[in-house]
Amino acid sequence: MKKLILFTSLLLSLTTFSVFSQGIQFEENHDLNAALAKAKAENKLIFIDAYAVWCGPCKVMARDIFPLKEVGDYFNDKFVNLKLDMEATENVEIAKKYEVKAYPTYLFLNADGEVVHKGLGSMPAEKFIEVAKAAADTENNFSALSKKIKNGDRSLETINKYLAQNPYDAGNGDLLDEYFKTLSENQINTKENWELFSNNIDKISSPWFQYFIANREKFSALVGKDKTDAKIAKIMITAYNQDPSSEEKIKSIDPLLFEDVKAKVNLSKAYGQFRKANNMESWKSFINQAVTYYKDCKEANQLNEIAWMVFKNNSKFSDKELLKQGLKWASKAVILEPGNDAFLDTYANLLYASGKKKEAIKTETNALKIAEKAGNTEAVENYKKVIENFKNK
Repeated sequence: MKKLILFTSLLLSLTTFSVFSQGIQFEENHDLNAALAKAKAENKLIFIDAYAVWCGPCKVMARDIFPLKEVGDYFNDKFVNLKLDMEATENVEIAKKYEVKAYPTYLFLNADGEVVHKGLGSMPAEKFIEVAKAAADTENNFSALSKKIKNGDRSLETINKYLAQNPYDAGNGDLLDEYFKTLSENQINTKENWELFSNNIDKISSPWFQYFIANREKFSALVGKDKTDAKIAKIMITAYNQDPSSEEKIKSIDPLLFEDVKAKVNLSKAYGQFRKANNMESWKSFINQAVTYYKDCKEANQLNEIAWMVFKNNSKFSDKELLKQGLKWASKAVILEPGNDAFLDTYANLLYASGKKKEAIKTETNALKIAEKAGNTEAVENYKKVIENFKNK
C-alpha cells in the first residue's frame, strides 16, 4: 500500500513538473549578473519579465500566457529567461537603468546587458511570440530602430515602430515635431498619421494636439467621428484629472464633450471613494454620479453592469430608491437588447429584490429559454437555480 502511495505521489509530481515545464522556464536565482554570464556561455539573448506584484496585466501574463507550451518552446530555446520584481529593493537600480516606467515591460538584452528590444503590456500568445521574434530581427528590433532614429531616419514606418517600443521617452515629443514639420498639410492629414496622433499624443499642451483640434473635421472624415471624439475625450480626461482647476480651459476645447468627460471623471472619483469607505454615504454618492453619467447612455452592456452593481450591493446597502434606479438601468438594457439572457437575468434579480416575485420568475424564465436555445448549458443550470430560489423564498 505504501509503495502504491509513493508511486502515485511520484507520478503526480512528475505530471505536475511536465505541465509546468511546458511554459517559460525562468531562472530560479533572479540574478541578472548570473543570467548575463549564462547568456554569454550559451550564445543567447536574455528575456526579462519586468513586473510589479500589484500589476493586474502582469498576473494575467504569468497565469495565462507564460505557461503555454508554444510560448515555452520558443522562449526556452532562444533566451535565458528571468523574472524581476522591479519594485523590489534589489532591483530598483535595474529599473532605473533600463527605464522601466510601466508594467509589464519585456526587456530583451544581449550578453553585454544592452537592450536590443522591448515589449509592453498584456497580450495574446501569438503577439507575445511575435515580440520575441522581433528581438532577433537586426533590422527592426529596438536597437536597430534607435540607430536609425539617431542617424536621422524620420520615415513614418521607423517612427511608428520606434514609438511603439519606447512610448514613455521624454524625447518623443521632439521626434514627432521633427517628423510632422517635414510634411505638408495634405501629407499630415492621412489615416496613417491619424494612428500616429492617436497612439502618441496625450497632452492638451502639445502643439500637435492643437493642430489635431484645428483639423478635427478632416480627421473625422478619414477615420470616423466616434474615433476622433474618443481620442479628444481621453486627452481631456487626463488633463482634468491632473488639474481640475483648469476646467474652463479644457471645456473650451469642446464644451459638449466636456460634460461627458466631467461626468466620467466624477463617477470614477466617486467609485474610488466608495471602494475606500465602503459605506452607505459613499454608495449613494457613487449612484448619484452614475445617474448623471448614464443619463443618455445607449450602451446596453454598460447599463447592465451598473444595474448588476446595484443588485450585488443591495444586501449590504439596501435602499428602495437605489433599487428603483437599478431597475431603470436594467430595464433600459433589456429594451436595447431584448434577446440577451444575461441582461434579463440582471433585471429579474432586481425585480425579485424589489418584491415583484411573479414578474421576476417570468423574466428569469425568458432568460432560461434564450439560454436553452443557444445551448449555453452553464447559464441554463444557473437560471434554473435562480428560478427555484425565487419560487421557494
